[in-house]
Amino acid sequence: MESGPHRPLMIVAAALAAVGAGALLLVALTEPDDPRPQPTAAVTGRATTSVAVGARFARAGDCLTNDGTDAEPVLRMVRCAPGAYEVLKRVEGVTDADRACAEVPGYEYNYSYDSPLEDSLDFVLCLRTS
Repeated sequence: MESGPHRPLMIVAAALAAVGAGALLLVALTEPDDPRPQPTAAVTGRATTSVAVGARFARAGDCLTNDGTDAEPVLRMVRCAPGAYEVLKRVEGVTDADRACAEVPGYEYNYSYDSPLEDSLDFVLCLRTS
């Protein structure tokens, strides 16, 4: 074992490496709190500048959950289960959700997206709780 002027520096470097490895291990093994907000009771409102990925690709038969609020919904596709919103119908090119969903059997809630680019990108989802 060497005992020159570099030995204290090596001990400090080893101690720092051990502390860093311990901190990394602690962070990796600690389970985070669930940061997702609880779903809200209803999906209403209208997206005006952006659309959640879940809503963008949702089709009839898909299920969604609302990670946002009633006023500012953030829809995410999920496995269909009690409490999720089932898409009954998707209507392209419109934003009048009441008219688009009026004759959809079982319809309870709606989500409409008004694209800032062009009307052909607008859509309405007619939903019910599953």
